[in-house]
Amino acid sequence: MSKLLLIGAISAFVFALPFSGARVPINPVSAEHVKIDAEGPVDDVACSGVELTLKISANNGRFKLHARDYTRVEISEDVPFEAGEFRPCTDLNGKTAKITFVTVDRKNYDGEIQSIEVEK
Repeated sequence: MSKLLLIGAISAFVFALPFSGARVPINPVSAEHVKIDAEGPVDDVACSGVELTLKISANNGRFKLHARDYTRVEISEDVPFEAGEFRPCTDLNGKTAKITFVTVDRKNYDGEIQSIEVEK
């Protein structure tokens, strides 16, 4: 009987040891998306339907930005729009703007546009 207890104790000890070949799943920490304000000249404005891409040069870098639907982006101007409704696809290129965007991962652009403030 004592041999059975000894074998049982040894078995329990062996199975309690960590298996060196076992893999512990690691949950990757997702990068925190950051909200950034970029202020500077805008160029390379392009639209495909309501999808908008543009580039802005700012003190904190040059960014390629995207809006899936620019009609949902808040667009304002320091002074009222001169010609009525502002059309970003044609009116934004060459202007100076303050653009607020949220950084993204694994895209061919740096961020999603949240708002655009066109400066005079």
